[in-house]
Amino acid sequence: MSGGRQSATVDMTAGKSLPLMLRFSLPILLGNVFQQMYTVVDGIVVGKSVSTEALAAVGVGFPITYMLTSIFLGLGLGASVLVSQHFGSRDMDRVRQTVSTMNTFLLIIALPITLLGIFTIDPFLCLLGTDAATFQDAKLYMVIYYVGMLPQFGYNVNANVLQGIGDSRTPLYILIASSVLHIALAVLMVSVFPFGVAGVAWSTVLSQAFSWVLSIVWIRRKYPEIGGAFRQFGIDRETFLKTLRVGVPIGIQNVMFSLGMMAMQPLINSINVVFIAGYNAAVKVDGFIFMPVTSLAAAVTTFVGQNIGARRLERVREGTKSAILLALGLCAVLSAVVIPLRTPLMRLFTDDQAVVDAGNAYLMRVIPLYFISTLQY
Repeated sequence: MSGGRQSATVDMTAGKSLPLMLRFSLPILLGNVFQQMYTVVDGIVVGKSVSTEALAAVGVGFPITYMLTSIFLGLGLGASVLVSQHFGSRDMDRVRQTVSTMNTFLLIIALPITLLGIFTIDPFLCLLGTDAATFQDAKLYMVIYYVGMLPQFGYNVNANVLQGIGDSRTPLYILIASSVLHIALAVLMVSVFPFGVAGVAWSTVLSQAFSWVLSIVWIRRKYPEIGGAFRQFGIDRETFLKTLRVGVPIGIQNVMFSLGMMAMQPLINSINVVFIAGYNAAVKVDGFIFMPVTSLAAAVTTFVGQNIGARRLERVREGTKSAILLALGLCAVLSAVVIPLRTPLMRLFTDDQAVVDAGNAYLMRVIPLYFISTLQY
């Protein structure tokens, strides 16, 4: 790579492990904040400008959509692991082959998965015991969400590829641009034009499509030794099987998580719309708390991949241990900050005190136990 491009990447096979991972994870953390803004903006806009029922509808289908997308997001992370290993061993041909294989697979699988998602919305919403007051809005939001699955998958694969070669800054820049677009579109489609739940759904899909296209353009211009993969179509069997070996267990783990949420959702939905709205707003709040941990986990993924590729296994053990201790400390500090501020944070989404109280009840019970998920990640 040329000097200009090299400065954007982080070689984790040399230097002090923890400072390298911190340097790498900070852009990921900021990027996750902007990505989380998608759902937060949706919640704030519909909660303040539409109704409590609309706020409930936007979040009620999340366990369903997460279950359907989690396998493919796991494959994206699997691609990141392969890319980081090939980059660590300086095998750019294999990096290109991995990118080409994953993009071809996504183009093939996108339409069947989209149709599967759309045709299973009604039975899943019924299975979750969705309230009649939110059913149609939840269905509308999910249909539009599924239409945007290809750009969502495409961007996540490209972001994972960039992180695999040690570039965590580019996904941050792209997410900043797409988040600004999303906020503008959400306000325009809900507050200016009365499109309601459909407005926030389309603003999400359009901004994700923008992210996908921008990531392709960026990679082709800044990393031409990788960008040529976007002009090649075909699935390399060995590369694809390796991606499956790494990515499918990650995807299944995410599916188990979504099944756990789906098991809880009928209980939540059986109470009332106020409780559903409070729960959905609280989930968005506690998502921010866990971001430093998931960001550091992404840095560990790249760190381990590159050092395995470079055959530096002792460095893998030392770096992983340091990252775990740091993540536990971060989780404790953030929990101590957010718990006292839970009410003002909930009021960002609603002025209804009953909704705020329901969200606070969730946060007080979940946040203190986040150290368990920290160790898992």
